[in-house]
Amino acid sequence: MFYVFYEDGIKVIQPVACEIQRHIKPSEKLLGLQEEVCPQVEGEKDQKCMWTSAVNVKDKFIYATQPLLNRLLIVDIQSQKTVSTDRVPVKLHYDKSHDQVWILSWGDLEKNFPTLQVISQASESVSHHTIHTKPVGHRFDRVEDFFIPPISLTINHIRFGIILHKNEPSLHKIDLETTSSVKNISLQQYDCIPQSLAYTHLGGYYFVNCWPDSTGAVRPQLIIDSVTDDVIGPNGDVSGTPYVSPDGHYLVSVDDRDGLMRLQPVSVRGEIGQPFDIHTNLHLSDLAFMPSFTEDNQYNVFGSSGRQTDALFVELSTGNVKMIKSLKLPTPSAQWPWNRQNRVMTGSGLFGQYLMTPSQSSLFILDGRLDKLNCEITDVPLGNTVVWVGEA
Repeated sequence: MFYVFYEDGIKVIQPVACEIQRHIKPSEKLLGLQEEVCPQVEGEKDQKCMWTSAVNVKDKFIYATQPLLNRLLIVDIQSQKTVSTDRVPVKLHYDKSHDQVWILSWGDLEKNFPTLQVISQASESVSHHTIHTKPVGHRFDRVEDFFIPPISLTINHIRFGIILHKNEPSLHKIDLETTSSVKNISLQQYDCIPQSLAYTHLGGYYFVNCWPDSTGAVRPQLIIDSVTDDVIGPNGDVSGTPYVSPDGHYLVSVDDRDGLMRLQPVSVRGEIGQPFDIHTNLHLSDLAFMPSFTEDNQYNVFGSSGRQTDALFVELSTGNVKMIKSLKLPTPSAQWPWNRQNRVMTGSGLFGQYLMTPSQSSLFILDGRLDKLNCEITDVPLGNTVVWVGEA
């Protein structure tokens, strides 16, 4: 099932028949509590929900941020409950290695008081609560973002994560078991303030996307050895947001300003190939990888547009491109201040066939096997938070 979190609650959708299995409304009471799923915010005329991020925890729970209520809603596939957080929680990540949910909160809508919190035993049926991570350099108020590599079919334990600080040319490496700082990796030599990261276990590399400099000039990505923590150097002239395929064999970089998607193969020995360029004017918002249904051990990628009505399909092994049209306009960026992904693209797991991408007023389910639109579900306004739940 796809769980879609939108302004009128939560919809649970079965993708094959495109059926709405359940609608949890904002006014529904939480199990055993008098609280509602989305209590009416003071000063608001209508009772609406606001969500920013959600994660699947072992197909048992979904944790979803409610930034204006300073809490997480925990959906127990059968029931719901809440956990209080610091103010304005906006980003979640589930670290399966340690069964922890990581939470980035902004403190206020201007990001003035950011914090990182962790919920342990996230998949257990216990009373959940948050704990703060140990601040890097005794400072919480500079946290801009964090990155924890996802587990894969070949890597099932992740030891370290990365914290990014605002306007700071460095990466703060943290031990996920102790949630404490291990090392500061300086990027000062390359004048790189990190914006986003990706990781491949082939060679053990981090790919770091740097913010543009003060003149607006784009900087190339940096490659970092995750074992030695040495900066190897620039990734040629490749820039933009990095994504790595689940098998680690492809680096896909999206440079929104130039309309470029750049594909680079990564060999078993960790050798990074030359980029293959795909020119697009879609201003890609988000990518999702899907297994190829025509080639063994290969992946395809689907991209959603942050400005237009089309989606992009790319066969990574050949570079073949196909457009999937007429998916309506995305939520305007001005109405999605939480991150740059104003139109998400969410797949149905490592071996799944379906993807979902929302528009301003509808949900579109794509068939990854046939590379085409499967169906549209209408009357789902402002629902840009989507989670896939398989069988528990």
